[in-house]
Amino acid sequence: MGTHFDQVPLVGTGLDPAGDIDGWLASAPVHALVEAFSRTEQDHELARDLAAEKGDVTERLARLDAFTDRWDTRRGRERNQADELPMRPEQEELVLAAAEALGMRGGTRLRYDRYDHILMLGGLIRACLVRTAYAAHLIRSGQVTAGSVTALGGHRPFVGDEFELAAQAGAPELGEEYEAMDFGTRRAFGLGAPEAVEGEESDLPGGTWGVRRYRTAEGMPVQVVAAPSSEPERRRADTPDSYAFFAKYVAALQPGERLLLVTTPIYVPAQHAAAVRMLKLPFGVEVDTVGNEPGVLAGMAAQQFSATKYLLEVRSTVRSLARLAEALR
Repeated sequence: MGTHFDQVPLVGTGLDPAGDIDGWLASAPVHALVEAFSRTEQDHELARDLAAEKGDVTERLARLDAFTDRWDTRRGRERNQADELPMRPEQEELVLAAAEALGMRGGTRLRYDRYDHILMLGGLIRACLVRTAYAAHLIRSGQVTAGSVTALGGHRPFVGDEFELAAQAGAPELGEEYEAMDFGTRRAFGLGAPEAVEGEESDLPGGTWGVRRYRTAEGMPVQVVAAPSSEPERRRADTPDSYAFFAKYVAALQPGERLLLVTTPIYVPAQHAAAVRMLKLPFGVEVDTVGNEPGVLAGMAAQQFSATKYLLEVRSTVRSLARLAEALR
């Protein structure tokens, strides 16, 4: 019989986000991952401390973060350029089972049928096309209604196989994430020319930003946004930067509003924790995060993720939870 774990609640969906973090750290799949990749007695001690909820939560997160360094095959590169970790078959099986239980392989649910805002998060080109198509599918199929839709991307040049995937999608002229988000959004929602275009060009790595405002045939506002970085001289905008820019500049969020974030299942835990920190806590809104279902976009095969890719995103989740824990303090 294959490895199986009970489902772990998504951090931030309950009434006690701090308790959710404790529960996530002490969960059976997280404990099993640490044990499976432990090399020293100190590593095994970490696994025991996590399971026993022993020690301050920020200290446990820091120790787990340091432990996950061994899974970091990106080394500053884009996700599609990461190397694969050597793993035994039983380790691979365990990683996939843990990812399933941690909500990284689908299964997150919609709590409401009406959202004030739907956000589609950018990424590599496949994400820019699939997530926009899935958001449109949710609306078109009647599963949800929305007051507005916003695609959050960034001015990141394509790397690796993204050029080939753009050509396969019928858009060989694409060469960066923001343009891919705009293309995917226009195609998914059947949009014409933008009603308004705002933005600013900058020579700094993260200083350029832009907003293109559209409206569907039914009159629903749709925006495609590239946020500026909070550290423009050092790096391009990250997910929290995009959330903050959306909340303050694009949507002017009000307490009690409902937001639905659409991403890829593997990124749901990390991006949801960031949304709780950057949107739910400061603005008093409700946030749901769902991953797209495979097969929504015709002509592009469903993406398959290796065990290494799941370990990389467990690492991303640990770091996102650490920032959330600090905000809760």
